[in-house]
Amino acid sequence: MKLRRGRTRPYDRELDDRLLPAVGDEQERVPVGWYFARFSSHLSCGEVVPVTYMSRQYALFRTDDGRLGMIDSQCCHMGADLSRCGKVSGEHLVCGFHAWEFDTEGICRKIPGADRIPPRATQRSVPVTERAGIIWFWHGLGPAEPLTGLDFAEDRRRHMHLAGRVLICYTDLLPISEHVTDVAHWPYTHSPGRRMTSVILRDEGRHFSFRIQPADPDGTRIHHFRPYALASLVNPTTALVTPQRGPEPADTPPSMAFVAAVSPVRPGVTIATWGLIVRKLGPDWLLWPVNRLWAAFVWRLVRRNHDADVAILRWMRPVAKDLWSADDGPTVRAYRRFYRRNLAPPEPTTSR
Repeated sequence: MKLRRGRTRPYDRELDDRLLPAVGDEQERVPVGWYFARFSSHLSCGEVVPVTYMSRQYALFRTDDGRLGMIDSQCCHMGADLSRCGKVSGEHLVCGFHAWEFDTEGICRKIPGADRIPPRATQRSVPVTERAGIIWFWHGLGPAEPLTGLDFAEDRRRHMHLAGRVLICYTDLLPISEHVTDVAHWPYTHSPGRRMTSVILRDEGRHFSFRIQPADPDGTRIHHFRPYALASLVNPTTALVTPQRGPEPADTPPSMAFVAAVSPVRPGVTIATWGLIVRKLGPDWLLWPVNRLWAAFVWRLVRRNHDADVAILRWMRPVAKDLWSADDGPTVRAYRRFYRRNLAPPEPTTSR
């Protein structure tokens, strides 16, 4: 059986260097919802990679048939790291130490030389799904809720999914996740000289959305895009942002959508990333080169805007006591209330 390791990414190496000796069991409470695990294009069939989220280490793998699993990386047998010594064989993840085989739910399905499998031969697992070119994992007690808001992008004949940059930020989840709601920074970071404001459209339960628009009615563009954008929280820390021509929602699907996702690694370390959903200009059989050039153009524009935030997000810290100005607007405050009302209850303490 040949060992096939997942492709190592720069963010994997950075987390390896900083996290392995210090990962523990303590984790701040974070909202219930789906969180970014990895871009789909960064995990091929038959690959397994180590990931750390919520202060836990997992083995994230894709079977030969394309099914996804995300299970505790510490083997329940003798503690080997499944994400680093394990290998995918068919539909199972096989431990490299004693060849115990686990399915995508973390259930041991085979022990070499054993007549029976002990009932405790299971790994902690979390629900995973795949939408818009991203692998998501569920955090919260009880069954996973449907991941909505990205269904329009599932038709691959009409849309392209582009992976963005994964940024390691050295702060907690909230300061990074609220960044997308802070439109006051736009004229200084993204679009010099053009002040923006926001209008909250929905703020109830697990729903939060707002419209970004120019504070000056004579404003024409936000950098390279139209002056209006709709931001919807498809998860408590994941925003879907779509440009609009005016204040009213468009009747046609957007030409592009920006997905900003934030996931907690452990207290003081957070992953911030983005992806793109780009609508094709026509069918690939006719316009394949044009579609790719269009996608590359949009990707570079978004990358340019995101790069302006890198130094800010990577090293920002929460202040001990908020100090607000009149220009900050109500959206960040409203988002913080939305964030807190969706916090997951503390997990019950269990022993293996």
